[in-house]
Amino acid sequence: MDQDSELARRAAAGDAAAFSALVRAHEAGIRRFLRRLAGESGDDLAQETFLTAWRLAGDYRGEGRYRAWLMRIAWTSFLGAHRAGHRRKAREADLPPPQPSSNPDLAIDLERVLAALGERERAAALLCFGEGCSHAEAAGIMGLPLGTLKSIVARARAALVEKLEA
Repeated sequence: MDQDSELARRAAAGDAAAFSALVRAHEAGIRRFLRRLAGESGDDLAQETFLTAWRLAGDYRGEGRYRAWLMRIAWTSFLGAHRAGHRRKAREADLPPPQPSSNPDLAIDLERVLAALGERERAAALLCFGEGCSHAEAAGIMGLPLGTLKSIVARARAALVEKLEA
């Protein structure tokens, strides 16, 4: 049993310290993903994600990585906020600074073209290219059939390449 699974088992039994360790281990990735999707409301959605994860701690069955389970909750939180009209429009100025790169102009351009993608394409690209999720994990997180997710990733990749080459 890996460390996340053991901590998740203890959290499901009500161990707040174990859940706190899970939050510390996964908070940065969840916040980064949601900030890129939702702009300034990403931090609020990250908090909502972890509150939901605590409430549903007993629902994690260890059938996949705990991180993927959290990303699924994060994506669902984002969709709920968007559908309810609580999501503010993401602005380029609200995006986190680009990750260090050998070419800072490319990193800035990448953030700009990511922001120009549709929500599903941006989420799929961020999960697969930025967060290291497999296609199967990303499909599970987004609640999509694997083939649909692969099509969305292919469209996102093509759009990113086209816009970066322009």
